[in-house]
Amino acid sequence: MPETAPHARARWIAPAALAAALLSLALNGVLLWMLRSPERLAAPALERAAARLKTSDAKLKYDVRIPVGTPVHFDIPVDERYIVKLNTTLPINTVINLPVSTPLGTRSFRVPVRANIPLRQDIPVHLRDTFRLRTRTEAEIVVPMQIPLRDLPLDELARSLRPDE
Repeated sequence: MPETAPHARARWIAPAALAAALLSLALNGVLLWMLRSPERLAAPALERAAARLKTSDAKLKYDVRIPVGTPVHFDIPVDERYIVKLNTTLPINTVINLPVSTPLGTRSFRVPVRANIPLRQDIPVHLRDTFRLRTRTEAEIVVPMQIPLRDLPLDELARSLRPDE
């Protein structure tokens, strides 16, 4: 078997390497072209996931921890209307001095007054104020939060992923 020269065997390696490099460059170009707007690729999958989440009973659960000594500042506006029903009796037990003019001059007579005056009235009360609460927490406060996933603005998320909108 005749032996071939080493350069004759290696003649095909250079064109093969050039072809592999060109193929790799072309595939990278296609990949970059597809990734120029990745939301187009992700949007259909996210829309399907959002549609499933809207019908699920799943919840995001998280415990918010407020440490000891955290300043708490609240302004609580109150604008309430109430009806106070007054149903009572006002007892009067006193003596009054009644001046009487006579031809002989003015005379004063002591008159005892004893009476029970019924008070029946609906009194409207309008309470409008802002209560300012300024304090610090005395102990750690744990606030459990549960947010149903169907209450999240999933339609807006899906809308934001659609191109050309």
